[in-house]
Amino acid sequence: MPVPYTVIGGARWDRVRRYPHEMTFLVLSRGDRLFRGSLLAELRATGVGEILWVGGPGVSYDLESHAREFPEVRFLVLSGPATAGERVNVGISEARARHVFCLWSDARVSSLPQALAARLDVEPAVCVVPLARNARGEAMPTLQAPRLAKGRLSLEWRSPSRDGERTLFPFDYTGIYHGERFARLGGFEPSLANPHWQKLDFGFRAHLWGESVRCLTGLGITYATQPPADDATTDESYKRFWLRGLAVRLHRDGGVLPAWRLPEYMLRSDTGPIYAVKEFRAAREWVRRNRYRYRQDPRDLVEGWELA
Repeated sequence: MPVPYTVIGGARWDRVRRYPHEMTFLVLSRGDRLFRGSLLAELRATGVGEILWVGGPGVSYDLESHAREFPEVRFLVLSGPATAGERVNVGISEARARHVFCLWSDARVSSLPQALAARLDVEPAVCVVPLARNARGEAMPTLQAPRLAKGRLSLEWRSPSRDGERTLFPFDYTGIYHGERFARLGGFEPSLANPHWQKLDFGFRAHLWGESVRCLTGLGITYATQPPADDATTDESYKRFWLRGLAVRLHRDGGVLPAWRLPEYMLRSDTGPIYAVKEFRAAREWVRRNRYRYRQDPRDLVEGWELA
């Protein structure tokens, strides 16, 4: 079930055009003891499109007054706890533009290419990620390349160097999402509470299903503080990612979760054999329902990464 939320403020819905805005800025609230209205003012000054702000629950400042100060901004206040991916899902579902630029409230947009929306319309990507810099102006290693060694997945990180470079997933969830492609993929998986595996799950699903995530170096953001580090512990989120991603094989014209993967999963799982079998069967059914969406299996994805 999607996390419930309340909408405060915002301009009236344009019912004439399906996409009345060129682009939507989606601001995810992070560590805002004081409301950061300066970011909204900067985004408004770009004149690019609408602005959404997602925060809560337990907002500690008066959003009603901020809604009066920024009448064109829609404030989405979540009614319960939500993962970062769920916040992105909510924002993109509310957006009135084809493209949604998602960033956190502790970052700033430092550069926007000319004719950005037109350029994005010809980009074959579910998400275009920016060149990110830290507070000292240094380029951050935000692109990942997957590696598999003895069945174990690892990531190589580096900074972007040219337009069109592939990355496995959007670093820190930040980037310009193509709303329709994002919706067809199913967005971020709410049941994965760990951000690291939630982003990996999205990235693997995107690439295995024929989508891509690419960099646009002329698009820039600057962080005011260091983003939180990901926790790559092999927890419950990892198990679900492994079942729906790494363990899948391409067979004939679709993806399958082979039965011979069950003993391996039972060894990996710490929930006991009975529950492990239930988890495996549920994942196998999910893969079966989506089998025709798989275009390659994880081995081909990783082995051919540098060639694409």
